[in-house]
Amino acid sequence: MKATVEDIRDFLDKQSQHITHYLVAHSYYFAYHKDAVSIERMTFNLRKDFRHARNCFNRELYGNGARRKPQLLQPLLIPTIEGTKEIANPQISIHYNIYLGNLPKILTTEDIKTLWTYCWVDKAHQKNDIYITEPLANTQSHLLHYGTKEAQFGNIGCWDFENTQIPYSALNID
Repeated sequence: MKATVEDIRDFLDKQSQHITHYLVAHSYYFAYHKDAVSIERMTFNLRKDFRHARNCFNRELYGNGARRKPQLLQPLLIPTIEGTKEIANPQISIHYNIYLGNLPKILTTEDIKTLWTYCWVDKAHQKNDIYITEPLANTQSHLLHYGTKEAQFGNIGCWDFENTQIPYSALNID
């Protein structure tokens, strides 16, 4: 079975109760006027960079516990990738829209941005162009659909499934 945009959005809607932050992280990769092979290579490299930043973020939040007990001590992290079409805007890089949850309650939005910036910019060597917000009740649905807008145009690969983390044990503790 091949996933559809509805499948992806249904999944995100089911996770929405656990999403506490929405983050956009830009890269140094641009797809504008690039051929398909170059875009695929850039996307592959960006996914590796993201995995490195994700692992760094996990360690910064939970230390080695994130590796030892991933179902309890990892953040909810659902990334979608955008800007991978050769007709994309020349000023906009290939970037990630990231849905976050299961974060320590003591952290402020600014703390989370600082930690992600350290992992994305200093460790993964990507662009220091990061935006973070807490979704408000009236914007949650819009943000969930915004991160998958490329799927509407045929880019079903926008959800970076390999870099998704869902700590089911932690989310079902209630």
